[in-house]
Amino acid sequence: MVYVVAGIVAAIDQLIKWIISTHMAVNSAIPIWPGVLELLYVQNRGAAFSILLNQTVLLIVVAVVVIGVIVYINRRYAKRHLRLQIALGLLLGGAVGNLIDRIRLGYVIDYVYIEAIHYPVFNFADSCIVVSVVYLVLRAWRARDQEVGIHKKAQTKEVNHGKP
Repeated sequence: MVYVVAGIVAAIDQLIKWIISTHMAVNSAIPIWPGVLELLYVQNRGAAFSILLNQTVLLIVVAVVVIGVIVYINRRYAKRHLRLQIALGLLLGGAVGNLIDRIRLGYVIDYVYIEAIHYPVFNFADSCIVVSVVYLVLRAWRARDQEVGIHKKAQTKEVNHGKP
């Protein structure tokens, strides 16, 4: 399931980026909801929030390492966990979509701009990555809370052992 989701995400991402790059000029905008949301075609030569600007080789290496980690986590932990597989697929597809841009173009095509809050321009792949990471963090947090609860129950039983 991970690779199916990743393939779909990467394909959608690349299709949208192709449409944007062939129908818009760089740094041009199309208002979707005036004052709130617009399509703004930019060429992002950095990572999230344009950090590591013009560090293309480093960003490619980081993306390849992240993809390797995702594949490892999938093989090791996700076999019978559909939601985890979907989250990893979103993460993998987003990473691959942006990696394709970086290798092919030397930059990532970004196009969604939330003008109302002046949020940095992003793309579909970025959105999939964020959704996946939020899910994975919440899942880890929940698992930790459950483990702490189990540990507390075990301690309570040890303390009360033999007492009515």
